Amino acid sequence: MFIFVRMSKKYLFLLVVFLEGGALLSYEIMAAKLYTPHVGATLYVWTSILTLTLISLAIAYRVSQFWSEKKIWKVLPISLLIAGLYLFIVLLTKETVLPLTYTMGIKAASIFTGIFILTIPAFCMGLTSPLVTALLTSKEKNDVNAGKNAGLVYGLGTLSGIIFTLISLFVLLPAWGVSASIAVLACFLLLAAGISFWLLKSTHD
Repeated sequence: MFIFVRMSKKYLFLLVVFLEGGALLSYEIMAAKLYTPHVGATLYVWTSILTLTLISLAIAYRVSQFWSEKKIWKVLPISLLIAGLYLFIVLLTKETVLPLTYTMGIKAASIFTGIFILTIPAFCMGLTSPLVTALLTSKEKNDVNAGKNAGLVYGLGTLSGIIFTLISLFVLLPAWGVSASIAVLACFLLLAAGISFWLLKSTHD
């Protein structure tokens, strides 16, 4: 029975990774649609999207090591909560903030827009995979499984990104538009936050 419960919780942690991984890549693609009315769709736009996303993820991967070593797992639901709420903030404020780019050059405007749209949610979502990998490995108390868990978590996150992106581009965007599609992704992140919060709470009860 204990093994069954432990496996069920592991699958739920993987569901959290699935939701986050899908939301991350989908939002990265949808961010270009937020740029277009204000900055256009130039090479500078895509350069800023890719660069700022990768910088945010790199920082998140590095910072997550500290929290993993200290076993401060509550960062997981908090970061997902912040990411989900921030997507709603972007939707509510984009028509006020993004017009500020009209007086900027295209390069500065692309970077400013990327910082506003991408850095915080990408950083917060980027914490998920390393934290879940470390958490699963610590629960199993077997360092041999660290590589297996890392491959499973990052592989699942990548796969979900592909699936979510295809659904977003071919189903959600044509049917609902950009704002509603991003709102759906935000709800997925809030769901992931709730699941991870429950998992951590039940583990310590």
